[in-house]
Amino acid sequence: MDPRLFNAAFTGDVNVLLGLIKEDPLILHTVTVTTSNTPLHVAALLGHAEFAMVTMQNYPGLADELNQQGFSPIHLASAKGHWEIVRGMLVLRPDLALTKDEDGKNPLHTAATKGRVQVLREVFSIASAQELTPKGENAFHVAVKHNQYKALETLIQLACQNQVLNELVNARDEDGNTLLHLACAAKNSKIVKLLVSGQTNVEVNAVNSEGLTALDIAVTSMAGSNEPDEIQEALRSAGAQVSGSLHQAVVSNQRQQALARDQSLTLRNEKYSDSLRNGIGVLAVLFSTISFQLGINPPGGSWQDWASSTDHNFPNVTHTPAKSIIWELKERESLAFFKLNAVCFFSSLSILVLLAFTELLNYSGSYAFNKNRQKYWTFLLSALFGSLLVSAAIEFIRGMALITDTNVAYISSNICSGAWVQIVIFSVLAFLVLPFFSFVHGRLSR
Repeated sequence: MDPRLFNAAFTGDVNVLLGLIKEDPLILHTVTVTTSNTPLHVAALLGHAEFAMVTMQNYPGLADELNQQGFSPIHLASAKGHWEIVRGMLVLRPDLALTKDEDGKNPLHTAATKGRVQVLREVFSIASAQELTPKGENAFHVAVKHNQYKALETLIQLACQNQVLNELVNARDEDGNTLLHLACAAKNSKIVKLLVSGQTNVEVNAVNSEGLTALDIAVTSMAGSNEPDEIQEALRSAGAQVSGSLHQAVVSNQRQQALARDQSLTLRNEKYSDSLRNGIGVLAVLFSTISFQLGINPPGGSWQDWASSTDHNFPNVTHTPAKSIIWELKERESLAFFKLNAVCFFSSLSILVLLAFTELLNYSGSYAFNKNRQKYWTFLLSALFGSLLVSAAIEFIRGMALITDTNVAYISSNICSGAWVQIVIFSVLAFLVLPFFSFVHGRLSR
């Protein structure tokens, strides 16, 4: 688009527009080739009525163009509430009242969506009011869905004047919903009261595609609440009744909610189970690494040379290189230590193999990995991990006894007493600190 033409449309300068047309009579005809937003789109959007009229007078076909968002100039003017432009366009081209945008909506639908009351008065006609969106909605449905009370009130007045009110207020969308169904679903008591006031002759007991009346929807939406519902009161006072399908709908809704809760719980359990398996796997790798290192590098180290009973440094010891020193000196105690270390090592390896096996079954979707077998694998994994922790604890005590040359029972009693002291200290701190943090969190949350 010529920048001068765009600036003229932006500012609404009619003199510049006329000068450009005089300079190039085809300037409005060629503008659609270079841009999607024509000067008429810009003028309609910004409310430059005189500029829009001069543009249409010189090229009426510009009003048919859709911009990149799928709107024609009259749709933009309707959405913005520029009723003077809408009126002028319809004077020049009355057929624009039925123009569809990219979503299949005419200007009446657009005005109803935005609640542009004056535009509704300009574009309303029997033909435009009877036109439906791709979802089977007329302008009345659109106004209710967007909670546009004033727009609906205006549409009712216009439809009554044109003697098409009964047809339009009782029309159904693609799901069989009337205006009352939609108003109850939106919990808009003001619109419900308007529809059942007596001036609309609305069918209060109309049934939608699911076999539900408007009162059914109102009752279902308030299920579990003890508060009085003015929507239900208004419907009942107008003679609305509950359909036989309501019980089935409520039961179905309860089942769906229960299913959703079960699915949510299952997802949480699976997430927790995955996190637990990952944590156990990390600990198993750590324990296997430590156990392996203790197996080949035991406490006290290993002999680095040959020695026999004739060696003056160790007269009663014979050894070979790489043999454990602690084994030569304390064979009985070190044997128990190495046994426990072996239990830790092979328990860790078993856990890693089991985790890999279950992951493989889970990934492949094998029938063997059903819920019952999953419980079995979880129990086996827990048992192995428990044995690993117990073995590691005893191994630690045995190792301490070896390197300190003290009695196992003495070390165990000292560790246990120390642990109890720590538990008592942490319990007291938790008792004192946690209420303080709870108080601070409560104050900050206000």
